Amino acid sequence: MTVTNNGRVFLTDGVIRRTLAAARALGKEGVPVTCGEATSANLTFFSRYCQTRFVYPSPRKRPEAFVAALLEYLTQNPHEVLLPMEQDTLDIILSHRADFEAVTKLPFVDNATYRVFRDKAQTIKLAEKIGIPHPKTMFPQNPNNLAAEVAGLKFPVVIKPRGNWASRGVEVAHDLAELEKLFAEVHAEFPFPLIQEKIPPGEQFHVCCLMDENGQLTAVCTQHELRHHPHFEGMGASTVQQSVDRPDLVDLTVQLLQANNWYGVANSDIMIDPRDGTPMLMEVNPRFWGPLQAEIHAGVNFPHLLYRLARGEKVEPVLTYKLGIINRSFLPYDMLHFLSNPDRFKLQPSFFDFFGENVRFDILSRHDPLPVLGFALTVGRYLFDPEVWARLAHMERFGALLAKLSGQEKNTQQNPFDLQDGEIEKNVTG
Repeated sequence: MTVTNNGRVFLTDGVIRRTLAAARALGKEGVPVTCGEATSANLTFFSRYCQTRFVYPSPRKRPEAFVAALLEYLTQNPHEVLLPMEQDTLDIILSHRADFEAVTKLPFVDNATYRVFRDKAQTIKLAEKIGIPHPKTMFPQNPNNLAAEVAGLKFPVVIKPRGNWASRGVEVAHDLAELEKLFAEVHAEFPFPLIQEKIPPGEQFHVCCLMDENGQLTAVCTQHELRHHPHFEGMGASTVQQSVDRPDLVDLTVQLLQANNWYGVANSDIMIDPRDGTPMLMEVNPRFWGPLQAEIHAGVNFPHLLYRLARGEKVEPVLTYKLGIINRSFLPYDMLHFLSNPDRFKLQPSFFDFFGENVRFDILSRHDPLPVLGFALTVGRYLFDPEVWARLAHMERFGALLAKLSGQEKNTQQNPFDLQDGEIEKNVTG
């Protein structure tokens, strides 16, 4: 690997809130930040902490062109560390890992280790192997024999795409007939989803971790999810979070990460079963997570800590943080939650609490106000793009309908995870 000493960091996906959070977190520490995106109309390009901007081909629409353009840019403009910020961008870059590691540092695990958490089925199988509680789950391989495949599950059940993120493609079925109908619809777009027994709505927590190359916990912060969008069914994008102390959930998460020889950042999603108080693992995000600014507000600068680890610096563990800090993802998620929730005037904390002592925001900032303009331009730029609105607002059914009308829907019947099943025994310890 060619080692550069200029200290610059390249962040991908300037349109999303976690990239803005990372740019601010690194920039405030004096790290030079370059941000890339497929359009100049995005949040992070307008941040005072984004020193250099690079418009590349869309990684979703032109992945090979994206790879070629980014490699050429990094070759001509050396950066010490590359941090892919979006899931599908990270997928692409890791699939070309050797090429990127020839020109920069990429502080993420190898593909085999990464896929264990990228594939929700392998995540659940690992959790089951090491004794971490999770919803009862089935992995149908024959959509035409679904009744037999899911025998033993109790309704209602949740259909989840194995390799997707957030709530895209997630459906709830209350009986076998509804399951067969919804499974066919999800399977047409996201082949071979898994099926889980639905946990009744309860408290939800996100444990955010950074592991060093020796598998030791280097940083941690736990967030209690107070609101999400959509507001129903206990699923969706987190809109309001509060930092809390839950060492029991940290222990479960670290156990899981260490069983997979994890290095770098990851975030576990844990729901408390209200029937008996059992913490249930829902999934692991093998990347930076959406409300990254929440942990930074609480005093844990994950982007800068990962940057320092990538450079080979000695990093003292950051295992304590400010408790009770509330982070609001106001644009657009908390606004959407308010508009769609019939109990909008009974929310706790109140939607109108903008100046509470512990209240913070992820995009709104008086020290860095221009990303709000970037958000407005993003909305204007993508107003008629169904793919982006499905990503931003998690309006899956509306987005899928628009995609069908515009001829953009996918229909792949080959299980993309077939070659990964069984690798779990080779790639994890325990």
